Amino acid sequence: MPTQPDRLRRLPVTLGPVHDETLGSHLHRLAVANNRPASFLARLLGPLPPEFSPLSNTTTGWNSHSPDHLATLSGRPTPHLARALPALAEFLSPHGPGQRTERLISRPCRCCTARRSPTASVVITLSPAHVHLCPRHQLWTRSTHDIPLAALPEVIKAQRRLDQLARRHRQTRRALDLARKIVEDWSASGMPIDLGKEWTDRLDRIEALAVSKKISVEDRSRLAAFPEIVVLTHLILDPPTTALDPKELYLATTTELSRRFARIHTTLGTQDPLYRRFCFYRDRDGPVSKSGVSL
Repeated sequence: MPTQPDRLRRLPVTLGPVHDETLGSHLHRLAVANNRPASFLARLLGPLPPEFSPLSNTTTGWNSHSPDHLATLSGRPTPHLARALPALAEFLSPHGPGQRTERLISRPCRCCTARRSPTASVVITLSPAHVHLCPRHQLWTRSTHDIPLAALPEVIKAQRRLDQLARRHRQTRRALDLARKIVEDWSASGMPIDLGKEWTDRLDRIEALAVSKKISVEDRSRLAAFPEIVVLTHLILDPPTTALDPKELYLATTTELSRRFARIHTTLGTQDPLYRRFCFYRDRDGPVSKSGVSL
């Protein structure tokens, strides 16, 4: 769409971006505040991204004038916008230092959103892949609705351990995804270690929350298993042995799991998702972590 000068005047209502906000989220908030279609504003910067939404975070098709156009519309200097919008910062400095930790499309909790953007119903941001909750307000944010964690202190403690792991390892996201898949496989095929009591207890505490009826079964289950997923993530990143033989690694890992959970891990051998997903395939799945184990 052509970009005539009269279309690039500052919008009547200007909004500053939220730290680490996506471009789509910022443009949608600007559009709502000024009663304009978000797609119209996006086209003033470049080609409209496919399925444009607040989750969109691409500068594909932008030209050298696009950052200045965004600054004009927003009523904010380009450097100010670049400090808050990662996609803009990367466009301006494509060879600059990248983020140390992998980031995912996420959102602040409702309390942080209200503090940063009182008129917005939702703000979409990029957050470290290992962060599942708002530590300030103790709310789980990896669901469609915030889940209060006052009754689940072990989840907050597990997040702190995961934060420590993320500071030491660059592969935390991959290890976390792998641990989650192993636990899901265990749940589907029979648990080699009895964690049912802990999960049932946490699910009961989640069910007692007023927001529980708005939360999907999958999200509730992942929240209930989160502390154990973090323990397994730790063992994937820092295996209890440096042995390369998958059977030795499997036996050492199951022994350590039994010690940490204070109950027996029934050895399933090669049928155990732990063996199949981690111990056997670890040399084929990607780069080697600091611990010397491929993820």
